[in-house]
Amino acid sequence: MSHFIGKGERSALKILIELIGEEGDYKTQYPFKNLMRGDYVDTLSERQTKETLDIVVFQDSKETIVIRVQGGDHTGILKSARDTVQKKMLEWNGCKVIDLWYYECPQLWKEQVNEASRLEVKTALLDAGLPL
Repeated sequence: MSHFIGKGERSALKILIELIGEEGDYKTQYPFKNLMRGDYVDTLSERQTKETLDIVVFQDSKETIVIRVQGGDHTGILKSARDTVQKKMLEWNGCKVIDLWYYECPQLWKEQVNEASRLEVKTALLDAGLPL
């Protein structure tokens, strides 16, 4: 696996493996462009070709799960607009996108793996419609 860039990612990965299971293929800092199919590949901007996704979970015969660990810098107008476009493009390419926001997951942001942070992540997965 690659290195982690953002706060909360290391703990998020540990919790995801507990909740989803070890049979998934977990990738960190995975290139966004690698999840695009067909005509979408040709529409990517230069910035989009360089974007990476925090955690991607590939599962046999299930949709790909993309976990974006979203800090406070993602609340600005420009970055939140880019995030919205990215999310829609991922969904159109068969991915389930789950955002773990700093304000919804305070224990996760402390890099804590405990009952509270597990509940934060589990709630986000359930709210996104993932069966656990």
